[in-house]
Amino acid sequence: MPRSAIKPPRLARGQTIGLVSPAGPTAAGAATTPETLEKARARLGEAGFRTIVAPHALETRGYLAGTDAGRAADLRTMFADPDVHAVMCIRGGYGAMRVLAALDYDLVRRHPKVFIGYSDITALHLAFYHRAGIVTFHGPMAHAVAQADGHDLAHLLRAVTGAAPLGPLANPPGGPTVETLVPGAAEGVLIGGNVALLASLLGTPYLPGFGGALLFLEDIVDHPYQLDRNLVQLRLAGVLDAAAGIVIGEGRLRAERPDVIVPLGKPAIYGLAFGHGTYHLTLPTGVRARLDATRGALSIEEAAVA
Repeated sequence: MPRSAIKPPRLARGQTIGLVSPAGPTAAGAATTPETLEKARARLGEAGFRTIVAPHALETRGYLAGTDAGRAADLRTMFADPDVHAVMCIRGGYGAMRVLAALDYDLVRRHPKVFIGYSDITALHLAFYHRAGIVTFHGPMAHAVAQADGHDLAHLLRAVTGAAPLGPLANPPGGPTVETLVPGAAEGVLIGGNVALLASLLGTPYLPGFGGALLFLEDIVDHPYQLDRNLVQLRLAGVLDAAAGIVIGEGRLRAERPDVIVPLGKPAIYGLAFGHGTYHLTLPTGVRARLDATRGALSIEEAAVA
């Protein structure tokens, strides 16, 4: 785990956001359609940002957004282009880990940029943090940005345009109630993401260490045993034991099944509005944070952009 991650330059209105599809396709009938993408681009435009769509981003190859080579090339292009100031993933799905070996992590380190996404994009967050040493942003993609209420986009912009730490994170009105699973407090570097991707990257050179980290977890599963299997795998691999505290997001990673988390005895909460839920708070990966599980509060203690 890097001692101090490289912070990307903060995003300013008038700058350009590059839109990429490292995983699943944007297509009619998919989780994100071309119409939804255009709504997201309109919202970003109203907020003062230009957008460009990567050359291969709208390709479709079954459950992937085109070929592995094309998806990797788009990421390299966006990080190399001096006129692109942030990179936002259009959607998740599956496919990001297929391009990890084809990326230029030295290029990413030399040209750190705000990088945004969640779900399958966890593979890239972890690899960029571990191999390039940069801060990235577990945050909303096109579908969430397109929403008329503006909550997710507003919180994202506060995280990537402001020089001050985000401070305490709060669920919006109508969001879930944060529950204490294990009381106590812990501090550490915030890192994590989708449980299935964390488990899938075990044994690869793209997974950082988790010693003393605040580990955030989220997932969406069809059957509880799938989640249980991945959590147990993370426990057996030492990831859960290494963490100082655990933050579980809203979604199908349910508080009714805390039997893997609670026995660890580490400060832990459930229900913060990030991941596969109604709302998508932005979590900077690679910055210091403090968890007060007794109060059900997570606070970002360090600015995430330079």
